[in-house]
Amino acid sequence: MITLKDIAAIANVSTSTASRALNDDPRISPEQRLRIRRIAEEQNYKKHKLRKPDDMWKDAGIIVPEINSGYYSNLVHIASDQFARQHYSVLLRLSGFDRDTLIRHIFGFGKADIRCVLIVADDAEQITEEVYQALRQTRIPAMFITTQYNPHMDYDSIYVDETRGIRAGVEYLTGKGYTRIGFIGEEMTRGRLKAFRRVMQEIGNPVIEDFIKTGTFRAEEGGYHCMKQLLNRPERPDAIFAGYDQMAVGALKAIDEAGLQVPDDIGIMGFDNIIMSAYIHKGLTTIENPLEDMISIAVRVLMNRMQNGDAVPQQIALKPELVIRETT
Repeated sequence: MITLKDIAAIANVSTSTASRALNDDPRISPEQRLRIRRIAEEQNYKKHKLRKPDDMWKDAGIIVPEINSGYYSNLVHIASDQFARQHYSVLLRLSGFDRDTLIRHIFGFGKADIRCVLIVADDAEQITEEVYQALRQTRIPAMFITTQYNPHMDYDSIYVDETRGIRAGVEYLTGKGYTRIGFIGEEMTRGRLKAFRRVMQEIGNPVIEDFIKTGTFRAEEGGYHCMKQLLNRPERPDAIFAGYDQMAVGALKAIDEAGLQVPDDIGIMGFDNIIMSAYIHKGLTTIENPLEDMISIAVRVLMNRMQNGDAVPQQIALKPELVIRETT
């Protein structure tokens, strides 16, 4: 009996390419699909069906920078659930905030039977022409989760309006009477620091450079070290905006070790509203990233993109919300 491997050999293509062609995968050119189908017909090839096509599970790819942080791990978990509702299994790859690694994973998905890919790109990870070129070559329908609007983006994308969230947070802090507001962050929070500076200037609250501290350590360790340095200054801030919640958790430890009280001596605010934020120190005031809505929309857009590849790409902005708890 003729097999798929036999068809691929006659067509001089890989087995995965032959399979895609026979399943009308848009990543295979119409001419190639027609040629392979004709070969299959000539060889009387019959696809072996174990179940109805509508019941078959397909594969989707997810590329995220890391899964160490609560934000990214929660994102992957939610995305896996959303894809499963569409009968898609998930293949996960980590880019390590590196563009070349991201591109390598895209090409890797191109060699596998991946129907679509969700790409999470941190602001430190440049989405360059090389990334677009990799997607064009592999013809994989893609959806980006980014940190800001990109005027040159020719693919579907969704992002949280971080500047709007930071504005809500800073205005809340100033409304509570905080006047010496600092910021702690690291390499991956450059976009949020830039937004913090801009918002502070726009609302007429001077940016005190001595109260801004970024370092090479990440997550709780990074927040702890940055906060320690600020607390060792002769004059300290009366409130801190942390680049993300895990940094705020580290800052809380440094404040506690210094014998200070939150929020009486110093207020702390984070960003993302990860799960632990509701439980640490009676609750961390933070900016909520609408993660479930974002992933739900992203998967829905990807499903539509696979049905209508010629549709105009869209960039979708979501509004974050201020969550007030006990640290401010």
